Amino acid sequence: MKYRFLIVLLAFSANMFAYRPQSRAVIVDTVCNAPLKTMLEVTRHFCYQFQACPDSLFTWAYLGLGEPEVMDSKTKEGRNVIQLEYKDRTYDPKLKTGDVAIDIYVLGVRWWKNQHLGTKLVLSRPAKSQYPLTAHMTATYSGSILEGGDFIMRMEPISEKQTRIHYEFRLVFGKVLSTFISDKMWQTAMEWRFTTILENLVECAETGTVQPKLRGPQQL
Repeated sequence: MKYRFLIVLLAFSANMFAYRPQSRAVIVDTVCNAPLKTMLEVTRHFCYQFQACPDSLFTWAYLGLGEPEVMDSKTKEGRNVIQLEYKDRTYDPKLKTGDVAIDIYVLGVRWWKNQHLGTKLVLSRPAKSQYPLTAHMTATYSGSILEGGDFIMRMEPISEKQTRIHYEFRLVFGKVLSTFISDKMWQTAMEWRFTTILENLVECAETGTVQPKLRGPQQL
């Protein structure tokens, strides 16, 4: 407990005078060379696994996120400075709601135990139009590390074989954690990961699979 308090105190000392936004997001507009129906199926599959069995995502949607460290993970600029350990899971297929218990590690030390990630998926379209189709998954968290999050995939057909995509992955950090996350840390440890997830979803829709690739923040 003393060690954990010391880490928090040092983080505040280094950042107490620096403004750090609580809300951060990756927003991408792109085109997928696959039909809307296929892209929608991949998106729904991603959301289901995110809610019900997140470990399964490491076999395809999270490929490229776990290669060996370029930097020491126990330094403040390390790509794995924040890590999650998934535990218990519950999912309601009728309501499309999920709950996952997680332990959260910062700099290799477990700061939070049995935090709960609750999610709800809503599929929608405009009232007077068939497109775009939107998959919006919202997340809530117990405790104070995060205040919430959003995953948004807005899709509309360009042709029978192409789909226009608007993608957002947004996190709202708790006030304590937001002071600890600099712009450089966000870019190094998190931003590139959310971009890679979109790349993997598009690749899966286009080819039916995701091939392992060396990816990382140096590509941004």
